Amino acid sequence: MRIRYWSMFATAMLLAAGTAFAADNPWVGTWKMDPAQSKLTGHTIHFASGTDGQMTYTEEGHTSKFKMDGQSYKTWSGAEATWKKIDDNTLEESLKRNGVDLATVTWIVSPDGKSLKVESKGTNPDGSSFDNTEQHVRVSGTRGLVGSWKSTKANLSDPETYQVSDAGPGALQWDIPAIKGKLNATLDGKDNAPDGPTVPKGLTIALTRVLPNVLKMTEKMSGEVVTHSTMTLSPDGKKITEVVTPAKEEVSYTEVWLKQ
Repeated sequence: MRIRYWSMFATAMLLAAGTAFAADNPWVGTWKMDPAQSKLTGHTIHFASGTDGQMTYTEEGHTSKFKMDGQSYKTWSGAEATWKKIDDNTLEESLKRNGVDLATVTWIVSPDGKSLKVESKGTNPDGSSFDNTEQHVRVSGTRGLVGSWKSTKANLSDPETYQVSDAGPGALQWDIPAIKGKLNATLDGKDNAPDGPTVPKGLTIALTRVLPNVLKMTEKMSGEVVTHSTMTLSPDGKKITEVVTPAKEEVSYTEVWLKQ
């Protein structure tokens, strides 16, 4: 799902910004994601154990290493993760980025080892709170967190909202109030860097207008392509459908945004 336990939440929300940056008035306004019309699941995550208590976590082809020793470890996207073991089936992960708390994530494996619940709780930079959950089923492995898990269900306590305004010829300003994120973007395919207290360093977004109602977007981290997206505005200008495809994974996500 696009929230991805907040280790990538700031990125995910800025990904959605790509749907907004167009020069035509129908793209300007306030948009809110509709989880009921969106497809936020279907991806697979992987945990593996190594030597000296080290573990690896892989999602969308990107791997981060950590130990459950209470120390901070950098994720591939630049967040800082601190893991600790609660019991044999429960782990707690605390996430920060740029010195700002992102979330506390609780990973709970069912007693029979066949399912995994991930709950992300915290406070956004604007002071609003969130409590998001995602359910997974085991694909490989037999016990504990080690193995592969496929997401089957997601619940967002407060779906994302963003605001788009005119920023001059061929450009728009996009704001994400919850994370105090901003981006001035052009539609010429050039990389644009967003700004905000929890925005990953090195994140850029390039947008290209294909048709009056279709935008293509490429998201990069430190120059490496992370995702490709296609955003389509409905004929009545009330809905944006965004299909997001990670660069290193075949599973695509669909986010539906409704004009408020």
